[in-house]
Amino acid sequence: MTSMDFQVTSDRRNELLRRRELAFTLGYSGSTPSRSEVMGRLCAILNLDEKKVVLDSVKTRFGERKMLGIARVYDDEEMLAKTELPYLRARGMPKAAKEGAEPEAAKPTPKEAAKEAPKEVSKEAPKEVAKPVPKEPTKEAGA
Repeated sequence: MTSMDFQVTSDRRNELLRRRELAFTLGYSGSTPSRSEVMGRLCAILNLDEKKVVLDSVKTRFGERKMLGIARVYDDEEMLAKTELPYLRARGMPKAAKEGAEPEAAKPTPKEAAKEAPKEVSKEAPKEVAKPVPKEPTKEAGA
């Protein structure tokens, strides 16, 4: 993992939804960290349970080695399940850990599937193209 400089810029409490809403800045060196690396760093620094945290957005700007992010930390998993959309809950998980998902190596890419699929051979005879009929010269009435 690359070295990261983590700073919480906003920490609000939302009592109605029983959660904390965090905004943070993450400075990094090397390649851009993945969502799971950002989640791990956030949970390690703030001593949070990863099952109760949803990483909403992570935005980077071209040429800058810093990202802005928004995360929500719920008091319990029940409230997280009621409030958050399923795709947001599953977004930070590794691909193989998602429920009902096949391992990444088992799925063929669309290009590979097109190469492997047998080409359909037409059993019909090729259709003949109608050739244009040459026009006969017209005779003029007065000549």
